[in-house]
Parts: sequence; C-alpha cells; structure tokens
Amino acid sequence: MAQQQGNAQQRFLALLENEYDYDRPRRGQVCSATVLSIDENEVIVDLGCKRDGIVPRTDLEMLDDAYRNSLQVGKEFPVSVLSVSNRQGELVVSLNLGLAQQDWLQAQEMVESRETCEAKVVDANRGGVIVKFGRLSGFVPNSQLNAVRPSMREERLDRLKRDLVGSTLRLVVIEVEQQRRRLVLSQRAADSRRREELLAELVEGEVKTGKVSNLVKFGAFVDLGGIDGLIHISELDWKHVDHPSEVLGVGDEIDVYVLNVDRERERIGLSRKRLLPDPWPLVVDKLHTGQVVEGTVTNAAEFGVFVSLGEGVEGLIHSSEIPQEGNCKELEPGSPLAVRVLEIDRWRHRIALSLKGIPDTLALASVETAPVLTGME
Repeated sequence: MAQQQGNAQQRFLALLENEYDYDRPRRGQVCSATVLSIDENEVIVDLGCKRDGIVPRTDLEMLDDAYRNSLQVGKEFPVSVLSVSNRQGELVVSLNLGLAQQDWLQAQEMVESRETCEAKVVDANRGGVIVKFGRLSGFVPNSQLNAVRPSMREERLDRLKRDLVGSTLRLVVIEVEQQRRRLVLSQRAADSRRREELLAELVEGEVKTGKVSNLVKFGAFVDLGGIDGLIHISELDWKHVDHPSEVLGVGDEIDVYVLNVDRERERIGLSRKRLLPDPWPLVVDKLHTGQVVEGTVTNAAEFGVFVSLGEGVEGLIHSSEIPQEGNCKELEPGSPLAVRVLEIDRWRHRIALSLKGIPDTLALASVETAPVLTGME
C-alpha cells in the first residue's frame, strides 16, 4: 500500500513537472509564430508553448496593406514578445518588432557576406541620405555615395542628395549596431563588389552589350553594367578613325568583343571592329604585286607613310621606297597619291607599297580614295 502511494506521488510530481517544463516566452524574445485565427481586432498565433499569443489591432495597423492582406491561417512569421501577461492574462506579441528583428539579423548576415541589396532613398540630411531597409532606416554617409566628391561645394552637395530622394540605390551593408539602432550602408562598396563580380564573369572572346559612357582622344569607354571597358581607337573600325566621335556617340548602345581582362588592375580591353565585316578580303582580292593603285595618306612617320586603300585597309610605304627628292613629312594626312603594290602578306594582313617609278606622285590633283587604277601598270 505504501509502495502504491509512493508510485502515485511520483506520477503526480512527474505530471506537475511536465506541466511547467517548457521554454516560457520572455519579454523581448523573438519567436516563430503560426497563425491560428484572424479577425478585425487581433490575430491569434501558436508560439509552440502552452499559451497562444495575441497580435493586437494596434500592431496590425502598423503593417502595410500588402503584408496585412497576405496574413492567413497557417502562415509563419517572427514575432517579438511584448508582455507575458497583460491585465487579461494574455500573452501579447508584436509582428512589427519581429519583422524588424528579422531585418537586423539579415543586415548582420549581409555584413559578413558582402551581398548587395537595393534600397529606396526616403530622406537626406547634412551627413548623407536615409534609405529603407525592410522595416529599418539605414544611413548612407556622404563619403559612401558615388557622386559625392571631397571638393564638392555644400550647395551642390545638398542639391545632389535631394535629387536622390525617391531613387533606388544598389548598396552594401558595412556596419550594424542594433543596440544603438545604427545601420550603415555604402554605394561605393556595392559598386566595388559589382566590379569584382563582373570581372570574374567576363571571358575573353565573348560578346557583350554595353553603353558608351565617354569619348576621349584615344578611344571610347563602354559601361558593361557596372564596370567600364575601353575600346582603343585602333579597335573602333576597320577604316582609319581620327576621333571616336566619328563612329560613336555618348549613350549609344553597342555590342563589343572582349579582347582581354586584367582582373588585378581592373582593366578591360574591348573591340568594336572585330564584330564588323572584315574588308580585307574584299579589297585585297582586287590587288596584285606590281599593280598601281590610288590611295590616301592617313599617317606619316619617320620610318614611312601609311596609305588607305579603301574600306579601312592600309598599306605602308617604307621610307626607303620614297624617291630621294620626296620626303615623308611632305605627305600630309588626307593627301591623295598613286602607289605601287610591292608585296601582299595575306597571313599578317600587311601590304608593302612604293612610290618609286611613279611620275608626279606628289602632285596628283584629285583622286578618289581606294579605286584600283587601270592602264597604269
């Protein structure tokens, strides 16, 4: 009998211990909750403990319409415990604070992963701009904005930041201090990350689409979606080009051939010419050794003169093939003249020309560029 009473007491104690042996929610704790029911005033959620939680109407009204309308029975989301027992003895939780905590955790993960994100600029102040990061407010300092320069005047800086309000920036999270509610992001770091990704993806020999971002004397810069590549002036066209503006304009969208990628120095060599029909066979098939043709001087150097034979194909008159009474410097770019074909190197795309044995070569009045002369051999 005594043994039976002892066993019953042990079972009672075990039941009592089981009744209270669970992780009781604590104020401020973030838990995963599942919707049990929804009405106009509150949402009842299952927290996985002995008591259900209540999301009050005041908290629901803080949600945007899209998210509030998406709530349905069975949906899971994070909540933060507001009170373990209010006046009615209810366990009150906040969906807004739970979602905000989720954003803090995501921000911390992004610091470590250096993953980029997009955020809308909602305000500007003296130090930078304010952006929305989920339900949090993030800060992008002036020093982390691409368009800001150290020497920029304050008036221009303020105007620039005001113009950013309403726009969406690509950013990287660089600092998270939840206790101080400090979330700092950087546009410059995001661009650096984007360049690294693009450089890693680029393959020599592939064709990319980009937009001309700048024209300079030696070539054209093309934006490939976050990083610029350079088309050297020699790779713009098969024909001679004095300035890139002759064939391209800023803002033009073009296809380019990737010549080389220097990942260490972040330099990309591009070509437009490689994607255009090669005029070499069309012109050279009409030429043969000893033939006299008409051309136009494109460039004069100490060692010789380059002559356009049409369609972007050039030949070289070596200085030794210019009569003694002639001079390289006298043959200015744009000057028409008749030349004799000495040699055609089809493999290396080179044509050797000569002025010897051609009377009055420096005094041709006017000839069209590139047609083959007949009856002059």
